[in-house]
Amino acid sequence: MSKPVLTLEGLSKFYTSATNVVVGLNNISLSFSRGEFVAITGESGSGKSTLAHVVGGILQYESGELYFAGRPTSHFDGRDWEHYRRDNISFISQNYGILLSCTVLENVINALRLSGMEKQDARREAKKILEKVELWELRSRRAAKLSSGQKQRLSIARALAKPAPILIADEPTGNLDPENSAKVISLLAEAAKDRLVLLITHDFSEAEDYVTRRISLQDGRIIMDATLRPAAEPSEQPAPAPKKKQALSLYAARLQLTGRPVWCSVVLTLLALTAFAVFAFLGTFIVALDDTNTRHYDNSAFRNGEPTRIVVQRSDGKNMTPEDYEKLLDFSYVESLECSGYIADVNCYYIKGEHYRASYHLVNVGSAVDPIYEQRETAEFLDYSHFAQTVPLMAHGEFLTAGRAPENLHEAVVVGDESRIGETFTVYLQDRKHWSISYYIPVQVTVVGVTNYGEGVYLHSEVGQMFRQVAMSGGWMCMPDDELKGNEMRFMAGLYDPKDIGSTVLFGKDPVTLQGLHTISCPKLVQVSREKFDEMFSDSGLGMQVSLTLSNYAYTDRVLEAIQRSGYAALSPYRMGSTTRIDSLVAERTRTLVICGAVLLVVLALQMLVLRALFGSETENYRLLANIGLTCASAQRSVLWQVLAFTAMGQAVGFAGLWYCYRAGIERIVSIIRYLPPHLMGVLSLVHLAAALIASLWVARALRKRVYPMFVRRDDLKLDEGEAEA
Repeated sequence: MSKPVLTLEGLSKFYTSATNVVVGLNNISLSFSRGEFVAITGESGSGKSTLAHVVGGILQYESGELYFAGRPTSHFDGRDWEHYRRDNISFISQNYGILLSCTVLENVINALRLSGMEKQDARREAKKILEKVELWELRSRRAAKLSSGQKQRLSIARALAKPAPILIADEPTGNLDPENSAKVISLLAEAAKDRLVLLITHDFSEAEDYVTRRISLQDGRIIMDATLRPAAEPSEQPAPAPKKKQALSLYAARLQLTGRPVWCSVVLTLLALTAFAVFAFLGTFIVALDDTNTRHYDNSAFRNGEPTRIVVQRSDGKNMTPEDYEKLLDFSYVESLECSGYIADVNCYYIKGEHYRASYHLVNVGSAVDPIYEQRETAEFLDYSHFAQTVPLMAHGEFLTAGRAPENLHEAVVVGDESRIGETFTVYLQDRKHWSISYYIPVQVTVVGVTNYGEGVYLHSEVGQMFRQVAMSGGWMCMPDDELKGNEMRFMAGLYDPKDIGSTVLFGKDPVTLQGLHTISCPKLVQVSREKFDEMFSDSGLGMQVSLTLSNYAYTDRVLEAIQRSGYAALSPYRMGSTTRIDSLVAERTRTLVICGAVLLVVLALQMLVLRALFGSETENYRLLANIGLTCASAQRSVLWQVLAFTAMGQAVGFAGLWYCYRAGIERIVSIIRYLPPHLMGVLSLVHLAAALIASLWVARALRKRVYPMFVRRDDLKLDEGEAEA
């Protein structure tokens, strides 16, 4: 007989719980060699399965020693036992121990790959083994569709595929008819020619003609150890499979992903739904952190608190240039640029009955001796929410849809269709920051172009220059008048007496000639000739301040940061002016934060619980893979790879759903996507991924406990059914 491959000396195994101790094996001493076909028999509870599990490295013994190839194992830790099982033990169980979702060929190849064999070598070896067990013709059939006898033969093929010196068959014929039982025993006898085969059986008669040795147990003790016939002399030790240490966890992960389509669909659906929920609720939470919309807007600094407005100046205080305009329009989410930034804070009224109420009275425009009366319209303003604007520069597309741009302050572009071209109306302009509420300037305009951008009336840039002068001079305004020539000027009656008409006065550094008195309701208005107006503003450049209009308020932070990084000074009037809190809105915002936070935690907790349950249903598969040779570390890493893959795919599906909702115009989703910059979108993905990874660690810990008991000390009496036999 060859040199012993296994030796047991005084080996004992006890099953313990908090209150009981049960003897599984009691002082067993045995020796086994390759070439032996050993039948281990006994009544239920005699210890035969316990002996198989101890020899197979599934259960740890309490006392004595187990020698493998002359080397003791009492010092082995969990990793040592893993390597012992992977390299030296093949299992055949009563419940077949095959992967039902895989084909016949895949089952054998998987056993070889998980033992470290290369792909091509594994396929070649699998063909030989399947031909040996008469299953090659069924190689493409899923294992779940095989008969009981075919499943058991496949189980033997899988065990034979692994070049291990010890093959343990635990009740392999328990579910088979006599004909298939005979085939299985014959195959095991064939396998025993070059390895040790231990057959755990309750019916010795079916193996009596094949086994070389019979061992009977009772109450954990040996009551018989009889040699029935000489053992085979193995030709040589089977060469170990070429090891490929890397990527076994990835291989196991792919095996799980490709073999369970329904299970994969459920996990993917779960993670897609939770990704969508995390985005919706955490996104809403982040949006609600901005409490600007819970405050009153204070217009003392900027009269116009339009949320999409951003005011920009050069950091060096110089006037803007066309190059600056072009650069600012290139920023993402910028729709248009108002060159005369100050005019955006000037109130504008142009719809009678809605913006203002008109009253009429007669005004003497002649003399006391020769009076000439004109009917004048006086405005009482009703709505202060409308502001002036000049024709803007557009970031994309054309501004005009028909007509042309204004050429002077008496021409305008309006929102509408071509039928409005030629329409004439009065626009009232009022700088409430520098003038009394009763002061305003009426400007009669004619529509020369139409647009579909924004709303209201768009004036000529001269209007912007006029009001920029107001801001620069403390309230004084210069207005061009085509009737005046050269250095002629009109001042308001009250500043000069009618007898001063034709006299010369000093305005600025230049002497000017008074040419009549204007009657507009603004005490700080000076009308000058167009030549003088152009001369006064020729050195002023394009102005220091511009206003940008964003496509949506949600992009404010992103645009402000980008502009400031480019060296400009920028601010949001809406943000700066939102000061006083509105208690009712603050309470509503707080409720939103609490609800979103609570729902988010529930969603993440449910994700972890359901993932734990779904992966828990895969425990039996992992137990089979562990018996084949998958180590605990590789199994845990395979869980991690699967969770990462499912999370990535789930987020892709979830974000596809979000994009569909965005395109469909669902308000909540649209506002979140617009508000969150890319880095915060990444935070949402990381939160979802973190919850999934926590679940994977939980699953991996449970997998270690349930599939790799050598790593965890626990009450043996609580082992899963079938894992041990007392």
